[in-house]
Amino acid sequence: MRFVAGMDEAAFHASELHQHAVMRCLEIIGEAAGRVSRERRATIASVPWSSVIGMRHKLVHDYDQIRIDRVWRTVMDDLPQLAGALRPLIPPPPQ
Repeated sequence: MRFVAGMDEAAFHASELHQHAVMRCLEIIGEAAGRVSRERRATIASVPWSSVIGMRHKLVHDYDQIRIDRVWRTVMDDLPQLAGALRPLIPPPPQ
């Protein structure tokens, strides 16, 4: 979300650099989600696990069919909700 802070959708569509940076981050998020055990995923119903993992698969395997408008909406609409659902589950860093 920081990569597109202050950008509008038109600027995002015009910047291949920003598109690729965001898509790479979404790939990493999806890969990490896929590594969470099914048992653990079942205990965190607030996270749309299949959508998160599915987005990663789409970006990696169907790269020729990526819709940049959908990537933008994911970052603007879905990612803040995902971050909000996950934030309480992440332990604070050691001090």
